Amino acid sequence: MEELEEQPTQTYTYSPTTSSDVRSNRSDDMEPRSILETYAPKILTSMETVADEEAENVPETMCQIFSQSLIPFFLGGCGSISAGLLLTFANKQLKLIEEIPEFLVLMPPLQGLRGNLDMTFSSRMSTLAHKGAFAEKGILSKVRRNAAVSQALSILVCLTANLISYFIVFVTPSLGDSSTNSTDTSAFSNDSSHDLNNIESSLFLTGSSILSVAVNCFVCTSFLFTIVFFAWKKDYNPDNIVAPLGASISDMLTIGSMLFFCYLLRPYAGFSSAVPIVIIIFAICSVPVWMWLGCESFLFYSLLPFKIQFLGKDDMAVRTAKEQCLTLVFAAIVSCGAGFLQSEGAMTYPNYPAYQTLISGLAGNRGAVLACRISSHLEVHKNSELGWDQRLWPITYYRSNCSESRTARLLLFTALPFQMFFVGISTVMSYAMYDPVEQDYRFFIAYAIVVLIQQSTILYLAQLLVFTLWKFQLDPDNHAIPLLTSAADVCGCGLLYSLFLTLDKSFGCVKRE
Repeated sequence: MEELEEQPTQTYTYSPTTSSDVRSNRSDDMEPRSILETYAPKILTSMETVADEEAENVPETMCQIFSQSLIPFFLGGCGSISAGLLLTFANKQLKLIEEIPEFLVLMPPLQGLRGNLDMTFSSRMSTLAHKGAFAEKGILSKVRRNAAVSQALSILVCLTANLISYFIVFVTPSLGDSSTNSTDTSAFSNDSSHDLNNIESSLFLTGSSILSVAVNCFVCTSFLFTIVFFAWKKDYNPDNIVAPLGASISDMLTIGSMLFFCYLLRPYAGFSSAVPIVIIIFAICSVPVWMWLGCESFLFYSLLPFKIQFLGKDDMAVRTAKEQCLTLVFAAIVSCGAGFLQSEGAMTYPNYPAYQTLISGLAGNRGAVLACRISSHLEVHKNSELGWDQRLWPITYYRSNCSESRTARLLLFTALPFQMFFVGISTVMSYAMYDPVEQDYRFFIAYAIVVLIQQSTILYLAQLLVFTLWKFQLDPDNHAIPLLTSAADVCGCGLLYSLFLTLDKSFGCVKRE
């Protein structure tokens, strides 16, 4: 009796009456209760709790994951194809690459920077959607603060990537000498004038890259948030949809906007360095403003002029900026290694860029999907399906029967058909552009083997990296994807360069410069 009196008065969906109604009806009646009457409220409560937990923990089927990610992977592959063919066209046809060798070295870290920021932004938005934050008030202010932090980080990391790229060109004579190929050597008989030309080219390229990442940040964050929001409204898993789109769309926009701003600023940089310097100074001065907008809430003006009201600080945005900055810088340094491999490969093999963006972009997309799904699961459920013993060995991990391993197997087994499908599209498009890429069957067989090696490696690193960060109480949404995509860039560039070099030395079946 005392145990029943301590029961909370609560309404149960499975019964039209409540336990308080039972007690009130029985107050006038002192007959002894049956076991069913005594424990029915508890049984119904436990049944309701189990039903709710099972409803929340029902895993997605492989068909759902495949169907939801099919179109995003297709669109992401089209973006990677467009980016690769555009970069290949620029490498073959435009004099900009010959005049400024830093361009090819700078592109992988810039592509990785925008892809990292976009995918980490979309991963945070997906996690918020899983936690139900999209149904709360103030979500738009939180999104704007995260976008402002991304804008500040993109400028800082862009400057860092430019400095590293110039250092690589400076210490690599084979890259620096290419700047004089299309220019009269008599114009550079004086070493000081040659150094001055390098400085002017560096300033011009830095100003163009800053404008490119700033515009891309605004476009991509708006687009990705819209995708996450509508996926949440339609009860789809945003992790399956937005991650494949982030990096590939960023690659296409980065390369296209970079070429656009380079040719837009080239006439001004030819006779004066004032315009690039003004752009760089303005960008550096804007970083504190963007950080302030990310830390403080956006402003609301009252009826009185110049009167400003604040809604308070966003500690999450501040923590994100602090934690993510060093990770993005480290990822940019790693991606500069990919840029060095790309520049070396593109100088010898003109079709190399067409496949580099494809192999690196699609592998990074699939790794990002797995990382986002694992991160969301750990954030919501606070536990992992697998421990260290199952994760450390690749064969054990891929053979596990948990939903995470099944997703990894699905991503791995569908990687090769997707890659070869997009390689076929890329070949057809190159014929339409009257500039065909590789055609030998031995290249495609070797390319398929390289794809399987890279994709299995990236997926294995994705699950291990996310779980390690979570164990050390670091937010995987802020750290995992930048490290993962930079690893995909270096792994893809290295394996692809080895592929071209091996086929060239062994069979001579790839096109040389």
